[in-house]
Amino acid sequence: MTVPPPLAGLLDASHRWALERAREAIHAGLSGHDRSLPELAERRELQAPGAEGPLEARLYRPAGVAEDAPLLLYFHGGGFVVSDLDTHEALCIRLAHAGGLRVLASRYRLAPEHRFPAQLDDAGSVARWLLGEAALARGARIAIGGDSAGAYLAAASAAQIEPDHPGAFAAQLLLYPLVQMDEAVWAETLLQETRAVGWAAVRYIDAQLGGSGAPSLLSLPMAPSPSLIVAGGPLDPCRADALALAENLRAAGREVVWREYPPLIHGFGNLTHVSAAARQALAEIGAALGEMLAR
Repeated sequence: MTVPPPLAGLLDASHRWALERAREAIHAGLSGHDRSLPELAERRELQAPGAEGPLEARLYRPAGVAEDAPLLLYFHGGGFVVSDLDTHEALCIRLAHAGGLRVLASRYRLAPEHRFPAQLDDAGSVARWLLGEAALARGARIAIGGDSAGAYLAAASAAQIEPDHPGAFAAQLLLYPLVQMDEAVWAETLLQETRAVGWAAVRYIDAQLGGSGAPSLLSLPMAPSPSLIVAGGPLDPCRADALALAENLRAAGREVVWREYPPLIHGFGNLTHVSAAARQALAEIGAALGEMLAR
């Protein structure tokens, strides 16, 4: 585990202590527990250029998958505040295996040490590097994706990059995406499903980001890549916004594959060590993404 940098000067002592313990607990709870992962031909530690310095990245290539197979650039979720490569390793390996593709997972700077848009700046920097300079991507079809906050970074980065690299991404994977940070929008729908939980989470996230002003994905000129959008059931606070995003893209003539898993909660991709339903869902999602990239 990479120890997060000190939060000196940014938080009071009690908040600093609580956040550090939360990060440690989440890392311990979600890392290394899935004992039935598919075999890998390659698991390689890399460094990708972030907006203000190198970032840890990790390449996964399943057994039987070619070295020039399609490549998914993946950003982890965690509300821009927690999680890392280890917490999302099982998710990435299962997607790679199911889709017959490679996955490059990249870190980005976390809040509150780094205020928004540092996270988006890092994601965009890594994506541009992959498209323009990275040898491992040459000649391969490339997708971009992530879960929750990572899905926001993937979609927003693709939207920013599209004018300079039209059609660069063959597909987008948005796994229970955090679509918007507008507290007022969340507050308007507090009585629907678990929106109250989502509203509370968004208020906390926005405070850590320094009052982000992050634009809603619903208002961005999204990249024209085919999009695989996935949601959980009633216990996924982001489901309603994910569905609205899918409908907006379809109305704009974009190809959207919508997958919904009613028995599963937000964040189910990190629960493969305890949930057969989560393992099956990732197998289906990975296979669908693989089909999109094989065209």
